[in-house]
Amino acid sequence: METMILERETQTQYEKKADSANDVLVIVLLNKNFNFGATRTPYDLLICGKKMWEWTSLCAGEYEIKTTVCTEESDILTLIKPYLNNKKYTFVLYSDTPLFSIKTFNEALAYMRSRQANVLKLKRGYVFDTEYIKSADSLMAFESADIGTEQDFFEVSDMAKLYQVTDILRNRILDYHISNGVIIENKNTINIDCDVIIGAGTVVCGNNNLYGQAYIGKNCILEPNNVIRDSIISDNCIIKSSYIQGSRISDNIVVGPFESVINKSN
Repeated sequence: METMILERETQTQYEKKADSANDVLVIVLLNKNFNFGATRTPYDLLICGKKMWEWTSLCAGEYEIKTTVCTEESDILTLIKPYLNNKKYTFVLYSDTPLFSIKTFNEALAYMRSRQANVLKLKRGYVFDTEYIKSADSLMAFESADIGTEQDFFEVSDMAKLYQVTDILRNRILDYHISNGVIIENKNTINIDCDVIIGAGTVVCGNNNLYGQAYIGKNCILEPNNVIRDSIISDNCIIKSSYIQGSRISDNIVVGPFESVINKSN
Protein backbone atom coordinates (compact mmCIF):
# COMPACT_ATOMS: atom_id res chain seq x y z
CA MET A 1 0.00 0.00 0.00
CA GLU A 2 1.10 3.54 -0.62
CA THR A 3 2.25 5.48 2.41
CA MET A 4 -0.24 8.15 3.34
CA ILE A 5 1.04 11.66 2.68
CA LEU A 6 0.29 13.65 5.80
CA GLU A 7 0.99 17.09 4.39
CA ARG A 8 -0.79 18.39 1.29
CA GLU A 9 1.03 21.70 1.23
CA THR A 10 0.69 24.23 -1.57
CA GLN A 11 3.67 23.88 -3.91
CA THR A 12 6.10 26.78 -3.79
CA GLN A 13 9.49 27.28 -5.31
CA TYR A 14 10.92 25.55 -2.25
CA GLU A 15 8.83 22.43 -2.77
CA LYS A 16 9.78 21.75 -6.38
CA LYS A 17 12.78 19.50 -6.78
CA ALA A 18 15.66 20.75 -8.88
CA ASP A 19 16.55 19.08 -12.16
CA SER A 20 19.44 17.34 -10.38
CA ALA A 21 17.11 15.43 -8.06
CA ASN A 22 19.82 13.01 -6.98
CA ASP A 23 22.21 15.48 -5.41
CA VAL A 24 21.27 15.16 -1.72
CA LEU A 25 22.31 12.75 1.02
CA VAL A 26 20.41 12.76 4.31
CA ILE A 27 22.06 11.43 7.47
CA VAL A 28 19.69 10.93 10.39
CA LEU A 29 21.47 10.87 13.75
CA LEU A 30 19.86 8.26 16.00
CA ASN A 31 20.10 10.05 19.31
CA LYS A 32 20.63 7.84 22.37
CA ASN A 33 18.91 10.11 24.85
CA PHE A 34 19.22 8.68 28.37
CA ASN A 35 16.27 10.73 29.63
CA PHE A 36 14.14 7.81 28.44
CA GLY A 37 15.54 5.57 31.18
CA ALA A 38 15.41 1.88 30.32
CA THR A 39 14.55 2.71 26.70
CA ARG A 40 18.07 2.78 25.26
CA THR A 41 16.89 3.37 21.71
CA PRO A 42 14.18 6.06 21.91
CA TYR A 43 14.59 6.67 18.19
CA ASP A 44 12.91 3.28 17.61
CA LEU A 45 9.82 4.13 19.64
CA LEU A 46 6.66 3.81 17.54
CA ILE A 47 4.54 6.89 16.93
CA CYS A 48 1.32 6.23 15.02
CA GLY A 49 2.81 3.27 13.21
CA LYS A 50 6.30 4.58 12.40
CA LYS A 51 9.51 4.73 14.38
CA MET A 52 10.47 8.18 15.60
CA TRP A 53 13.49 8.38 13.26
CA GLU A 54 11.33 7.31 10.30
CA TRP A 55 9.08 10.32 10.86
CA THR A 56 12.14 12.57 10.65
CA SER A 57 13.29 10.90 7.43
CA LEU A 58 9.91 11.41 5.72
CA CYS A 59 10.87 15.02 5.00
CA ALA A 60 13.58 13.78 2.62
CA GLY A 61 11.19 12.16 0.16
CA GLU A 62 13.11 10.02 -2.33
CA TYR A 63 16.58 11.29 -1.44
CA GLU A 64 19.16 8.83 -0.12
CA ILE A 65 19.00 8.33 3.64
CA LYS A 66 21.61 6.89 5.99
CA THR A 67 21.55 6.56 9.78
CA THR A 68 24.13 6.46 12.54
CA VAL A 69 23.86 6.37 16.33
CA CYS A 70 24.98 9.38 18.35
CA THR A 71 24.79 11.06 21.74
CA GLU A 72 24.67 14.77 22.52
CA GLU A 73 28.42 14.60 23.17
CA SER A 74 29.25 13.10 19.76
CA ASP A 75 31.42 15.06 17.35
CA ILE A 76 29.27 15.62 14.25
CA LEU A 77 32.11 15.63 11.73
CA THR A 78 33.64 12.43 13.09
CA LEU A 79 30.25 10.75 12.91
CA ILE A 80 29.26 11.71 9.40
CA LYS A 81 32.52 11.62 7.42
CA PRO A 82 32.48 7.82 6.88
CA TYR A 83 29.03 8.19 5.28
CA LEU A 84 29.74 11.08 2.91
CA ASN A 85 29.55 10.33 -0.80
CA ASN A 86 29.51 12.26 -4.06
CA LYS A 87 26.18 14.01 -3.46
CA LYS A 88 26.36 17.80 -3.70
CA TYR A 89 24.62 18.45 -0.37
CA THR A 90 24.44 16.54 2.91
CA PHE A 91 21.63 17.11 5.40
CA VAL A 92 22.28 16.07 9.00
CA LEU A 93 19.06 15.76 10.96
CA TYR A 94 18.23 14.34 14.38
CA SER A 95 15.90 11.42 15.03
CA ASP A 96 14.25 13.36 17.85
CA THR A 97 12.70 15.98 15.51
CA PRO A 98 9.88 13.89 13.98
CA LEU A 99 7.82 16.96 13.05
CA PHE A 100 10.45 18.25 10.60
CA SER A 101 8.46 19.07 7.46
CA ILE A 102 8.96 18.60 3.74
CA LYS A 103 8.47 22.34 3.26
CA THR A 104 11.28 23.23 5.65
CA PHE A 105 13.60 20.62 4.11
CA ASN A 106 13.11 22.09 0.65
CA GLU A 107 13.40 25.65 1.92
CA ALA A 108 16.79 24.82 3.48
CA LEU A 109 17.92 23.14 0.25
CA ALA A 110 16.83 26.16 -1.81
CA TYR A 111 18.79 28.43 0.53
CA MET A 112 21.96 26.39 0.04
CA ARG A 113 21.57 26.41 -3.72
CA SER A 114 20.82 30.10 -4.01
CA ARG A 115 23.52 31.25 -1.59
CA GLN A 116 26.12 28.63 -2.55
CA ALA A 117 26.75 28.25 1.17
CA ASN A 118 29.18 25.74 2.69
CA VAL A 119 27.40 25.16 6.00
CA LEU A 120 23.87 26.08 7.02
CA LYS A 121 23.11 25.61 10.70
CA LEU A 122 19.47 24.84 11.37
CA LYS A 123 17.79 25.24 14.75
CA ARG A 124 18.58 21.54 15.17
CA GLY A 125 20.67 19.99 12.42
CA TYR A 126 22.85 21.11 9.52
CA VAL A 127 23.05 21.29 5.75
CA PHE A 128 26.54 20.93 4.27
CA ASP A 129 28.20 21.36 0.93
CA THR A 130 29.61 17.85 0.85
CA GLU A 131 32.96 18.59 -0.76
CA TYR A 132 33.59 21.39 1.71
CA ILE A 133 32.77 19.33 4.77
CA LYS A 134 34.87 16.36 3.64
CA SER A 135 38.02 18.37 4.33
CA ALA A 136 36.75 20.55 7.20
CA ASP A 137 38.23 20.05 10.66
CA SER A 138 35.60 21.95 12.64
CA LEU A 139 32.22 23.66 12.44
CA MET A 140 33.46 27.06 13.46
CA ALA A 141 32.28 28.86 10.31
CA PHE A 142 28.66 28.52 9.26
CA GLU A 143 25.63 30.48 8.11
CA SER A 144 22.30 30.50 9.88
CA ALA A 145 18.89 31.52 8.58
CA ASP A 146 15.35 31.80 9.90
CA ILE A 147 14.15 28.60 8.24
CA GLY A 148 11.30 26.47 9.56
CA THR A 149 9.01 26.79 12.54
CA GLU A 150 9.46 25.97 16.20
CA GLN A 151 7.37 22.85 15.61
CA ASP A 152 9.77 21.64 12.89
CA PHE A 153 12.54 21.50 15.44
CA PHE A 154 10.54 20.41 18.47
CA GLU A 155 12.91 18.05 20.27
CA VAL A 156 11.46 14.86 21.73
CA SER A 157 13.81 14.71 24.69
CA ASP A 158 11.67 12.76 27.18
CA MET A 159 8.45 10.76 27.45
CA ALA A 160 6.31 13.83 28.15
CA LYS A 161 7.39 15.40 24.85
CA LEU A 162 6.87 12.09 23.07
CA TYR A 163 3.23 12.18 24.16
CA GLN A 164 2.91 15.76 22.86
CA VAL A 165 4.30 14.80 19.44
CA THR A 166 2.15 11.67 19.31
CA ASP A 167 -0.94 13.81 19.85
CA ILE A 168 0.11 16.23 17.09
CA LEU A 169 0.75 13.45 14.56
CA ARG A 170 -2.39 11.58 15.55
CA ASN A 171 -4.50 14.66 14.89
CA ARG A 172 -2.77 15.31 11.57
CA ILE A 173 -3.69 11.80 10.47
CA LEU A 174 -7.32 12.19 11.56
CA ASP A 175 -7.61 15.59 9.85
CA TYR A 176 -6.13 14.10 6.67
CA HIS A 177 -8.84 11.45 6.55
CA ILE A 178 -11.58 13.98 7.35
CA SER A 179 -10.38 16.15 4.45
CA ASN A 180 -10.74 13.12 2.18
CA GLY A 181 -14.37 12.49 3.04
CA VAL A 182 -14.10 10.13 6.02
CA ILE A 183 -16.58 10.78 8.84
CA ILE A 184 -14.73 10.66 12.16
CA GLU A 185 -16.81 10.60 15.32
CA ASN A 186 -15.26 11.44 18.68
CA LYS A 187 -11.66 12.06 17.56
CA ASN A 188 -10.32 11.77 21.10
CA THR A 189 -11.01 8.02 21.24
CA ILE A 190 -9.77 7.00 17.77
CA ASN A 191 -6.26 5.86 16.82
CA ILE A 192 -5.27 5.47 13.16
CA ASP A 193 -1.73 4.55 12.10
CA CYS A 194 -0.10 6.61 9.38
CA ASP A 195 -0.22 3.95 6.64
CA VAL A 196 -3.93 3.19 7.03
CA ILE A 197 -6.04 3.98 3.96
CA ILE A 198 -9.75 4.79 4.34
CA GLY A 199 -12.23 5.33 1.51
CA ALA A 200 -14.55 8.32 1.27
CA GLY A 201 -17.94 8.01 2.94
CA THR A 202 -16.77 5.60 5.62
CA VAL A 203 -17.91 6.33 9.17
CA VAL A 204 -15.44 5.67 11.99
CA CYS A 205 -17.19 5.71 15.37
CA GLY A 206 -15.51 6.14 18.75
CA ASN A 207 -13.06 3.65 20.26
CA ASN A 208 -11.74 2.35 16.94
CA ASN A 209 -8.09 1.40 16.59
CA LEU A 210 -6.70 0.90 13.07
CA TYR A 211 -3.13 -0.34 12.92
CA GLY A 212 -0.42 -1.20 10.42
CA GLN A 213 -1.17 -1.66 6.72
CA ALA A 214 -4.94 -1.56 7.06
CA TYR A 215 -7.24 -0.68 4.17
CA ILE A 216 -10.85 0.33 4.77
CA GLY A 217 -13.01 0.69 1.65
CA LYS A 218 -15.68 3.23 0.78
CA ASN A 219 -18.96 3.70 2.62
CA CYS A 220 -18.15 1.32 5.47
CA ILE A 221 -19.38 1.74 9.03
CA LEU A 222 -16.94 0.96 11.81
CA GLU A 223 -19.16 0.83 14.85
CA PRO A 224 -17.55 1.46 18.25
CA ASN A 225 -14.87 -0.76 19.81
CA ASN A 226 -13.08 -2.36 16.84
CA VAL A 227 -9.43 -3.27 16.45
CA ILE A 228 -8.35 -3.74 12.81
CA ARG A 229 -4.73 -4.60 12.07
CA ASP A 230 -3.04 -5.26 8.68
CA SER A 231 -6.35 -6.17 7.03
CA ILE A 232 -8.48 -5.25 4.02
CA ILE A 233 -12.09 -4.26 4.63
CA SER A 234 -13.83 -3.91 1.27
CA ASP A 235 -16.58 -1.43 0.36
CA ASN A 236 -19.91 -1.14 2.18
CA CYS A 237 -18.98 -3.34 5.15
CA ILE A 238 -20.21 -2.96 8.71
CA ILE A 239 -17.81 -3.93 11.49
CA LYS A 240 -19.27 -4.26 14.99
CA SER A 241 -17.08 -4.45 18.09
CA SER A 242 -14.68 -7.00 16.57
CA TYR A 243 -11.00 -7.86 16.27
CA ILE A 244 -9.66 -8.34 12.72
CA GLN A 245 -6.03 -9.16 11.94
CA GLY A 246 -4.31 -10.20 8.71
CA SER A 247 -7.63 -10.79 7.00
CA ARG A 248 -9.67 -9.75 3.97
CA ILE A 249 -13.37 -8.94 4.26
CA SER A 250 -15.33 -8.87 0.98
CA ASP A 251 -17.85 -6.20 -0.09
CA ASN A 252 -21.14 -5.80 1.80
CA ILE A 253 -20.21 -8.07 4.74
CA VAL A 254 -21.31 -7.52 8.33
CA VAL A 255 -18.77 -8.66 10.94
CA GLY A 256 -19.73 -8.96 14.60
CA PRO A 257 -20.60 -8.09 17.12
CA PHE A 258 -17.75 -9.60 19.14
CA GLU A 259 -16.07 -11.62 16.38
CA SER A 260 -12.38 -12.44 16.15
CA VAL A 261 -11.19 -12.78 12.54
CA ILE A 262 -7.52 -13.71 12.23
CA ASN A 263 -5.74 -14.64 8.97
CA LYS A 264 -8.97 -15.32 7.11
CA SER A 265 -10.53 -14.27 3.82
CA ASN A 266 -14.26 -14.10 3.13
